[in-house]
Amino acid sequence: MAIYHFSQFAVEPITYFLNYMENNIADYELHELTNGHMGDKPNFVEAHPLAMEYGALLSAGDPDNYTSILPAVGIELLDDGENEKQLLGQGYKVEEITQAFVTTVAAIAMKDRLKDGILMSDTIKDALQAAITAKAGEKLWSVTQQYLQTESVNISIWSNNTTVTRLVYNAIKAILKRAKLDLATNYTVRNLSIKGQTALYNYEFGETLFGAEFSLTFMNSFKNIKVDTASTTIKSVEHHLMETGKAGPTFVPLS
Repeated sequence: MAIYHFSQFAVEPITYFLNYMENNIADYELHELTNGHMGDKPNFVEAHPLAMEYGALLSAGDPDNYTSILPAVGIELLDDGENEKQLLGQGYKVEEITQAFVTTVAAIAMKDRLKDGILMSDTIKDALQAAITAKAGEKLWSVTQQYLQTESVNISIWSNNTTVTRLVYNAIKAILKRAKLDLATNYTVRNLSIKGQTALYNYEFGETLFGAEFSLTFMNSFKNIKVDTASTTIKSVEHHLMETGKAGPTFVPLS
């Protein structure tokens, strides 16, 4: 007998928003709108753009001779916490761990699973596959608890040109409106709130930098799952996992 724990959530915010913005911003052909001052895409980074700019400056060792990453769009996860508006039917339910699920995980290189919505070691994947094979047709059951979590994300836009910052800001604003519909339609992510702020300035790089930001708040859907490889009926799964289950390895499918 072995018990495995893992978790799932609807989207991994940094990966989702970064990819969605980068995959859609070229539609606006910003090189034309800025008369060639920038390409169709700014740099997208998983941090505050000015933090990355400081890094480039320090790495070069010469304030007058470093390669700027600007214009850039950065994203950071600011906060997350329990949401009082939990899903209806909150509690435990029994679900099957299918061969199709394990096959999907096995087809993705471990280093790429985060981008594809899965954080799972090969050790856990192999253990689930071995359990399915050993059962020879019997179902592998799990007990799932689903809950909601409120998360906040900050998106920052910086450049050394007011027109560039304003155009990128408006393009990102339009893209985030599209993301709101995508999240509601294709993921169990709800109540995306978008708040923007412009007229931000920085003078620490020897020139005036112009910034703008978005603060996003939304409800993400999570699952905590226990798998008992020895259980053969729904009733035994419910009793054993809820009453005597012990902690084990954890992985997190992200979407």
